[in-house]
Amino acid sequence: MPLVRVELFERRLTPELESKLIDRLTDALLEALDAPELKEHTWVIVEGHDAHRWGRNGKPWDEA
Repeated sequence: MPLVRVELFERRLTPELESKLIDRLTDALLEALDAPELKEHTWVIVEGHDAHRWGRNGKPWDEA
């Protein structure tokens, strides 16, 4: 069961982008594995996160 997980800022995600990511990440993985037969067993999880919950350099990250 191949699993691809991608995490992005919530503000970037739209239903169209989520669909495109799922389609293209599935295809890219199966091509790299040379295993097209795994398509029906491949999962892609797209997660959105509020930028205010991210941190960098030991401190909360400020988008500005």
